[in-house]
Amino acid sequence: MAQTTKGPDLPLWKKVLFSLILVVGFPVAVILAIEGAGYAILHFKHGVPGKSYGLWTYDEELGAIHASNAYNSNSQTNNLGFRNKEDVIEPKPPGAYRVIAYGGSTTFCYNLETDRAWPLRLQENLRARTNPKSQVLNAGAIMWSIGQEVARAKRDLPRLKPDIVIIYSGINEQANEELLRAEGISLERALAEGKHGLFSKHLDQGRWLKRNSTIVRFLEYTGAADWFFSAGHTDTHGATVPPPVDPGINPVVAENFDRTLREFIELIRKNGAKPVYVIVGGLPEVGRNTQLLRYSRQGAEVARQMGVLVIDSNDIIAAYKGNKHDLFSDSGVHWSDLGAGLLADFIDEKALRSMTP
Repeated sequence: MAQTTKGPDLPLWKKVLFSLILVVGFPVAVILAIEGAGYAILHFKHGVPGKSYGLWTYDEELGAIHASNAYNSNSQTNNLGFRNKEDVIEPKPPGAYRVIAYGGSTTFCYNLETDRAWPLRLQENLRARTNPKSQVLNAGAIMWSIGQEVARAKRDLPRLKPDIVIIYSGINEQANEELLRAEGISLERALAEGKHGLFSKHLDQGRWLKRNSTIVRFLEYTGAADWFFSAGHTDTHGATVPPPVDPGINPVVAENFDRTLREFIELIRKNGAKPVYVIVGGLPEVGRNTQLLRYSRQGAEVARQMGVLVIDSNDIIAAYKGNKHDLFSDSGVHWSDLGAGLLADFIDEKALRSMTP
């Protein structure tokens, strides 16, 4: 019987190496391939010449900030990281006005395309009756509290010297306090020590994977991650979850907002701009809005005391004859396409017309 020739046995280290390649290397290669394909698809569907995918970039002070010249599936940022397709026009043309709108996601308008957000609709109104080079820059950012807004404004205002600054803020103050408390930071103690404007740097966009992985974004935006980790089940069995009981306004959160607002208004005036305070509009009966909307309304009293023009966007809701829910997304605070147009018209009529003759 012929004998089979047998090659030499591999050394143990080579066996271990080959095993690692199979167990680790292959899955990594697959993940990288999927990531690459995801970026390619996004570039093909939404790519903008001269811009890179991913709205957020790391920032030491803020945790994350909007990247310059970026895009995602429904948004673009310009050369200075504002949610505008058009770059900031520098120097500002003679006879043109420059307006910056600060706030959270209710200013950013994540549920709308870039040009349908209310700051860009306001720009259309402003250009129609002033100068075609007038600009309204959208400095809104998801989950930002007034502390983050001031931090960004300290960078923007000395450089850009806007004519008008719109403050549309207050809805994220309670969440900011809760995040700080979870991190072991007491806002109450900070206020007692004379500090204000503290904010959490650990927002969702602060996660490296969330900023850079198309897989993670897909899983989270589609809800697939929640389904996977819950094995596709929920513990509600189809029951309707009642909205949380309104605990009333948190005096610590309100005091922090008011103090930071004072600093914001002083900063705006120091840089030669006129502040406009817009009370955040919304449907109180949705979710926690009864509580969350109160901070903006209370802050209006601070603004009035400081001689700031205050307008109330809830007047739009009161005047609307149809179903009030038509004006908002499901959150009850993010304006729908219809509502964003009405808000832009409202701000123009009640504030900008008298300030930009």
